[in-house]
Amino acid sequence: MEAVHGVESLAGGDGRHHVSRTLGTALLISVGYIDLGKWVAAVDAGARFGYDLVLLVLFFNFSAVLNQYLSTCIGMVTGKNLAEISSQEYSQFICVGLGLQAGMSLFTSELTMILGIAVGYNLVFDVDDFITSIIFACVVINVLPYLLSPRDKRMAGTLNACIAGFTILCFVLGLLISQPEIPLHVNVMFPKLSGESAYSLMALMGANIMSHNFYVHSSIVQVQRAHVHTLGALFHDHLFSILFTFTGVFLVNYVLLSSAAAESSHNVIHTFHDAVELMNEIFTSSMAPLVLLAVLLFSSHIIALTSVIASHVVTEHFFGANLSLVAHHVLLKLLSMIPAIYSAKVAGSEGVYQLIILCPVIQAFTLPSSVIPVFRIASSSWIMGNYRVSLRVEILASLAFCLTLFINIIFAAEILFGDSDWTNSLKGNTETPVLIPHTVLILMSCASIAFALFLAVTPLKSSSREAETQELSVHSQREAPDEIQRYSSY
Repeated sequence: MEAVHGVESLAGGDGRHHVSRTLGTALLISVGYIDLGKWVAAVDAGARFGYDLVLLVLFFNFSAVLNQYLSTCIGMVTGKNLAEISSQEYSQFICVGLGLQAGMSLFTSELTMILGIAVGYNLVFDVDDFITSIIFACVVINVLPYLLSPRDKRMAGTLNACIAGFTILCFVLGLLISQPEIPLHVNVMFPKLSGESAYSLMALMGANIMSHNFYVHSSIVQVQRAHVHTLGALFHDHLFSILFTFTGVFLVNYVLLSSAAAESSHNVIHTFHDAVELMNEIFTSSMAPLVLLAVLLFSSHIIALTSVIASHVVTEHFFGANLSLVAHHVLLKLLSMIPAIYSAKVAGSEGVYQLIILCPVIQAFTLPSSVIPVFRIASSSWIMGNYRVSLRVEILASLAFCLTLFINIIFAAEILFGDSDWTNSLKGNTETPVLIPHTVLILMSCASIAFALFLAVTPLKSSSREAETQELSVHSQREAPDEIQRYSSY
C-alpha cells in the first residue's frame, strides 16, 4: 500500500509550494463526498421537498468546511492526529464510543461506494443483475489501488492528487455541462422543518459531513509542522483549499437538488426505477452513465486510500489494535460486501436504492458526538497554545454541533412518535422493503443522542490542568504586589 504513504508524503512537504500540499490534501478529502449515496440523497430530497432544504444544505457544507479546517489545525499544531489526542483526553469508555462511531461512518462510506459502482455498472451495460455488479465492484475497488500505486512515495502522492483533482473536475463540469438550464432562483429560502422531511434532512447531513474524514485530515497533515517555521500562512492556505473544493461539492449538490425539484414537480420517488428515470432526465447526455461510472471508479480509488488511513488511526488509538495497511484495506471491503449482497438478494433493486439512502442517515447518527472533540481540542489553550481558535470560531463550531444534534433529535422524535410516510416504511407498513428493523434504528438514534449529550458535559482531561495553571497564575499575580509592599516597608 505504497499509495497510502504517498498520500502522507504529499502533505508532508514533498510539494514545492504550500498550495501543492494544501490543495492536494483538500482534493483527497473532498472526493469522499461525491459517491452515489450523496447524489441520490440530493435528488431524493429535491424531488420530495423542492427548494425547501437548500439553505440547510448550505449550512451543512459550511459545517463540513469548519470541521475539516479545525482538524487540519489540530494535526499541524500538535503533530498528532485527532484520534491520538482524543485517546489521551477522554476515558476508555468515550474512546470506544468514538471509535465505534468512526467505524460506522467508515463502513457506510465503503458500502455506498460498492453500491454506487454496482449501480453505475448496471446503467452502463444495461443489466439488472446486482449480484454480478456488486462482485465486479468489490474486485475493482480491491485491485485498483494496487494498479494505480507507483513504488515511489512522492510519485504516488502526486498521482493520487491528480486523480482526485480529475475526479472532482469531471464531477463538477460533467453535471454542469449536462444541465443546459440550471435554475438559479429558489422559491423558498427559509427551510421548512417537519417530521416528514426529517429523514431527508438526516440523509443530506450525513452526505455533506463525514465524521471519519476528521481523523483522516488531521492525520495526513500532522507532519507539516516540521517543515515550516510559521503556521499562520499555512492555515490560510488550507482554509482556501478546503473552501475551494467544498464549494464545488456544494454547487453540484445544489444543481442536483434544484434540478430534481424542477423535473419532478414535487412528485415523490416510490421505486428505484422512478429514481433512475429522474436521473436520466437530469443527466441529459447519453454519455452520462459512462462518465458516472468513471467518476465512481476513480473516486473509489481515493476513498479506499483515505479509508485505510482512517481505519488505521482509529483502531490503533481507540482500540489499541495495530493491523497492517493491507488488512485494513481488505477487511473494510469484505465487511461491506455482506449487506450489499444481502440487500440485493433479498430486496433487489429497491433494497439497493433504500440502502444507498440509509447509509448517509446512519452517518448522520455519528456527527453530534464526533464534532465535540474537534472544537474542544481546537479551543484548548493547553493543547493548541497560541494557535487555539478564536472565540468567534468556537461559537461557530458550537452552532454547528447544535445543528447536528437538533436534526438528530427531530429524527428521533419522528421515528418514535410520528406517522409520516418514511416512518411507516421503516415499520413495514408499506410495500417498501425493510432492510434494518425499526427498533434497531430507534436504539441507534437514541444512543447517539445520549452519547452526544454525555460527551458535551464531559470536559477534556487537560482542562483541569489548564484551570490549575490559570489559578496559579492568578495567585502569583496577587502575591507579587504583597511582596513588593513588604520589601518597600523595610
